[in-house]
Amino acid sequence: EVTIAEVCIDMRTGPFGSSLHHDEFVDKGVFVLGIDNAVENTFSYNRMRYITEEKYEKLKRYTVYPGDVIITIMGTVGKAAVIPKNMPKAINTKHLACLTPNTEIVDSYFLVNAFQIHPLIRHQLESQCKGAIMDGLNLTIIKGLKFKLPPIKLQRKFVEFYNQVNKSKVTVQKALEETQILFDSLMQKYFG
Repeated sequence: EVTIAEVCIDMRTGPFGSSLHHDEFVDKGVFVLGIDNAVENTFSYNRMRYITEEKYEKLKRYTVYPGDVIITIMGTVGKAAVIPKNMPKAINTKHLACLTPNTEIVDSYFLVNAFQIHPLIRHQLESQCKGAIMDGLNLTIIKGLKFKLPPIKLQRKFVEFYNQVNKSKVTVQKALEETQILFDSLMQKYFG
């Protein structure tokens, strides 16, 4: 059994308060990641925001790197995603925690799945993330989350199996959509 703090090299949240305002977002520049980018429990390019290079220079300690794990800490809490390998320069907002896993002992994708499905972590999140107005997490809570960590080889086997299952799910979903189109077409032909 380990804590999240024991398997991560670095942990940080995004800039708070007056460090970054909505009126500082621009049409292109350095990505600013928020809840929308992790809320589906996979990295998504939904609702991309940007800041200028000049603003980034002031906030670069909040940089996220490929392989980092982002976790939603406000509103819809505990959703997690891995920053993709091809991610351009980016920072995260105050609504995300960013973890840099020690990849010698924990696989980033295993860690994301632990946040999503590990019963020990899910139980701890449900009992500790309640805020006065809305659910919320903080780094202290995240650092202290305990879970059982299998050896790295088993983690990688799990991730490989998980990826194969997801590929199968996509194939099945596509087949279902095609079947629905065919069914709708036949219904139109016979009853239209």
